Amino acid sequence: MENKKSIFQRAAEWGIPFGLYLACAAMTYIFSDYFSPLLLLFMVMCTCLPVVVYFFQRRKFIEDDGFTEYAGLWMLGIMLFLLGTLIASFIVYLVLQHIRPTFMYDIAQMIIDTDKQAPGVMDNELLQIIKRMVDEKLMPSPIEIVMSMYWLVTFMGSLISAVTALIAHRAINKRGK
Repeated sequence: MENKKSIFQRAAEWGIPFGLYLACAAMTYIFSDYFSPLLLLFMVMCTCLPVVVYFFQRRKFIEDDGFTEYAGLWMLGIMLFLLGTLIASFIVYLVLQHIRPTFMYDIAQMIIDTDKQAPGVMDNELLQIIKRMVDEKLMPSPIEIVMSMYWLVTFMGSLISAVTALIAHRAINKRGK
């Protein structure tokens, strides 16, 4: 009888390509101000994220011959996001620290310049806050950005995983009946 891998072993294996996917998505956003079609690619990659998670959950469910419980599939998704975001966070930190250290200032300046070209489009209070952050050098550091990204993505990943696990569990169960 073949020895099947646990949810945690699969999450560890699949977390690496998943983390690279998340890192690629982040890079498309970080460099989208240089090449605007990257922003469209970023949106496509974010939209496809639930499909990618569903793919891994479905693959585990089939591997276990349909005996993986909903909670197990959800845990797989959570672990994928925890491990994948850890990998992506490391890569994003390196890029923000060494390649794009002025990324946040560039984005803030782009917002300010946009308001100069089309006055009144931005909320005036938000614009004043952004101007103050730029003037007083209050932009977040790369590690602050990465930590915020890590917690946001893992939390949202937990919610996404809950939904995709439900779909993966039910869709496959219905086919089997």
